[in-house]
Amino acid sequence: MIFLSTLLRQSIYDRENRRVGSVRDVCVSLDETFPVITALMVHGSGNGDTFIPWTQVESIEELPVRLAVSQDQIRTYELRDNEILLRRDILDKQIVDTQGFRVVKVNDLKLAQIKKTARLVGVDISLSGLLRRLGVQPVVDALSRVAPLQLDERTITWNYVEPLQMVRASSGQMAPALAGAAVGAGATVIPQVQLNVSHTKLADLHPADVADILEQLDLEDAGAMLDRLDPEMAADTLNEVEYPLQSELLSELNPERASDLLEHLAPDDAADILADMSRGEAERLLSLMPASEAEPIRELLRYGEQTAGGIMTNEVVTLPQEATVEEALVYLRKNSAHLEMIYYLYIVDEEQHLRGVVSLRQLVTAEPGARMRELMDPDVIRVQTSTDQEEVARIIAKYDLLGVPVVNEDGSLLGLITVDDVIDVIHEEQAEDFSEIVGADVEDTEDEERFSWRAAISRFSWLVVNAIAGLILALVIYQVFSPLFAHVSVLARAPQVVAGLSLQQAFVGIICLIPMLLLTSGSAGSQALGVAGWQLYTKRGRDFWRGLLRELLQGALGGILISILVGGLAWFIFHSWQLSVAAGLGFGLTLLVASICGIILPNLLHRLRLRGSLITAPLLDPAIAIISLGTFFALTLELLERLHI
Repeated sequence: MIFLSTLLRQSIYDRENRRVGSVRDVCVSLDETFPVITALMVHGSGNGDTFIPWTQVESIEELPVRLAVSQDQIRTYELRDNEILLRRDILDKQIVDTQGFRVVKVNDLKLAQIKKTARLVGVDISLSGLLRRLGVQPVVDALSRVAPLQLDERTITWNYVEPLQMVRASSGQMAPALAGAAVGAGATVIPQVQLNVSHTKLADLHPADVADILEQLDLEDAGAMLDRLDPEMAADTLNEVEYPLQSELLSELNPERASDLLEHLAPDDAADILADMSRGEAERLLSLMPASEAEPIRELLRYGEQTAGGIMTNEVVTLPQEATVEEALVYLRKNSAHLEMIYYLYIVDEEQHLRGVVSLRQLVTAEPGARMRELMDPDVIRVQTSTDQEEVARIIAKYDLLGVPVVNEDGSLLGLITVDDVIDVIHEEQAEDFSEIVGADVEDTEDEERFSWRAAISRFSWLVVNAIAGLILALVIYQVFSPLFAHVSVLARAPQVVAGLSLQQAFVGIICLIPMLLLTSGSAGSQALGVAGWQLYTKRGRDFWRGLLRELLQGALGGILISILVGGLAWFIFHSWQLSVAAGLGFGLTLLVASICGIILPNLLHRLRLRGSLITAPLLDPAIAIISLGTFFALTLELLERLHI
């Protein structure tokens, strides 16, 4: 095995041991599962870059690289349409790991030569690959012999890798349009490698796994990938994508394609997506759909978003009371394909009033001539369209139902809520309740490029509450203990630390502000802990870097605002601008550190595979408090010393 980073810039010698140049890149053909190396790009002295065909290369396993011919026999190789350059087109780019269902960055590439054929066998996504390219891997290896430092190698074999799209560049050769890579105006998509038929790896994945991949991509790249899937697969994938990315992805598609995907979705799922879009855009997509498909969706959009009417589907099995078992079975055979659930058959009268329910078990065990009115259970558990979705979830959980019918005030059957809809409701309610507890939106899906001011203001408001509580405690401590501090002889005789500020004043000020510090840093740390805990619960830590960047932004903004607030409060209490500046800056930086600790510590414990009970607030809160207090003392005392005149 040899890595691309090791091969690059290696000297190349011909058969007569004359130096030809150095390796600049490696060309591979994408015709096979493991791409075959077809040429080496060589940078020669004074000759620029040329391509040497692989047939003239002796081996790459032993360095330096040796050619099988002399320099005057070297032929120039012309790149073909199905070939790419590994360094230019793959290294440092994002690819899809179709085994781990994630988007990863390529840090290095693993090559292998078997007899006379060399292939690309995998990509290295580990830190080791990056260190190897930087040339510091030998240092790390040496340290690992004397210290418990071991970096795991994480290699994904190429058969589990999928570039997001392949395009034909203006030069005529293949180049991958990966995440973040732009496709030029003159480029045309190569049809045989689009992600739309079963020949590709992504199309063989479960829609939920493809959705996980889309959620890790930029919106533009995710929309492009969704557009290349076949309609049925794309619709199933869109249905698995988390809110509110569904509507954003749909907006990335052209209207005809978007309406086509909506037709493949159940009416309730389509209504949920359209409810997140503007009324004009939603109506435009509905107008492109057949009237028979659009009307049920319009009906569902009339109900409140968090009511039973808003989460129900109007595709429900209804039968008249006089229908026989045989007729019911014939009906199910003809219509089961578009019905969301067939385990319950609801019996209605001529005016569509709900009269009873028959289970599928009863249906298949009854005599063919038995009528529905003889089999039905008239005591049907039901909800109305205005019932809150949380109450619906409670009813389904209490009675162990697979679904519950929805009726209007007159008792007419309008739709059905299935258990999978309730699972989504439970998840939403959990996130909402958890957010209220920690004082932060744990499901804030705003990425680092779109800062959420709403979330920032919400979190800062809790910091203000804690700061006010800290102000009250500071005033109490200052009034109660000031006489005691005044009689401490060491402090009373101490010189001024800065102009107009004695050691006694500085000491009293810092001591009085400690409760405020612990309250505000504890609040910031708890908010970050809540966000980190939710990410570990839902994403298993896969969104760590995005979460860390979000906390840096939130912590920086909160730190700036709290610096201003604490500085003003310190001036109000102690009437010293030096102490106000030192305390304000100390508070701001300390809150930033607390936020970073809150997001890093639980993820660190999780990656070390420590027991879940260790990743708890009762353990991590004291750690954050100790770190915050130490940071505040160090920063404040240093700032006071710097302010010495």
